[in-house]
Amino acid sequence: MIANLENLKNALAACAKAHNAELCDWSEQDGQIAVKSETVPTVNDVRMICEAFFGTASVVEVGYGYTNVYLDMAPYKESVDEVTLYMALPYGTII
Repeated sequence: MIANLENLKNALAACAKAHNAELCDWSEQDGQIAVKSETVPTVNDVRMICEAFFGTASVVEVGYGYTNVYLDMAPYKESVDEVTLYMALPYGTII
């Protein structure tokens, strides 16, 4: 799977749905996408998704009720680490 913005949005949307949270897409205005939740499971899943797409979780920041992913803080990997990605998503999720 190609590591790009569209696939990242799909993965984060599946994560938000699994945690009964809202996905906020501010990628056009502010260069970030957020899941409206600060729970430990949500933060850990978002960090794992970012590890799969960027190779680092340093793009994730938690605060003010949101788990934010800053899109311009790290380049995308050439391809997604699908094992890591699917460990962060509910069983059977297809991206």
